[in-house]
Amino acid sequence: MSFQLVQEGAVVNKAANSQVDDETVRATVRLAGYTAIGGAVTMIIGAALWASTGTDLWVTLANDEMAAYLVAVAAAKPAMVANTTFWVLGVLLLGVAGTTLAKLCGRRPVWAQVAQVSFNTAVPLAIVSFLAMVVLVVQIGADTSETAVALAKVVGWIGTKADDIATILIIGAGPFFISLAGRGDWQPAWLTRWGYLAGAAGLIAAVIIYFPALSTVGFIIVPVGIGWMIATGVVLLRSVKGA
Repeated sequence: MSFQLVQEGAVVNKAANSQVDDETVRATVRLAGYTAIGGAVTMIIGAALWASTGTDLWVTLANDEMAAYLVAVAAAKPAMVANTTFWVLGVLLLGVAGTTLAKLCGRRPVWAQVAQVSFNTAVPLAIVSFLAMVVLVVQIGADTSETAVALAKVVGWIGTKADDIATILIIGAGPFFISLAGRGDWQPAWLTRWGYLAGAAGLIAAVIIYFPALSTVGFIIVPVGIGWMIATGVVLLRSVKGA
């Protein structure tokens, strides 16, 4: 298993250029591996906290049940705030993993650059979406007045759509383009195919944005994309250990 690093817009072959030594490559690989696994696990913890509340903003908006949702999330405020905290940390770690992975794909720098743009766009968008969703809990809370409900619908719509797009970019498009960039190089064939599957799941999720009633189907991207991140982290860390 070999790596080429992309540094400052140039492709640097670690076997041919003494400026990039073995330890630099190993450090980059370890960073990508640990952050990919750490980010994925952190997102899973956040998702578990979210699931424990029994609330679903996507379903709420599709069924026009915002008043009941506000009451429910107000009662689950600690879990919702903790959920958001884990998700913000998780998406930051995944962003680091994604941009670091792009640096390991020096043989196909164009696809690596596209992947990096996907990750760099997704991270701030995701954080904004999380803040938009948690503001319903900490600022509006159990206020079910007509004005509060109307405002919550707008904020909730923005939050969910931003989250959908960020998710498609960070665990759909990102893995897909990394797989294009790293295929036949440091990626085993099965991991490359998994990345293509993540891209397909991202495409399905993108189409379902226009069909709110099918929002639960779009969540298929989550296990596929998060699973790819964990698998990629394991592959990278094993490669360093083996070396």
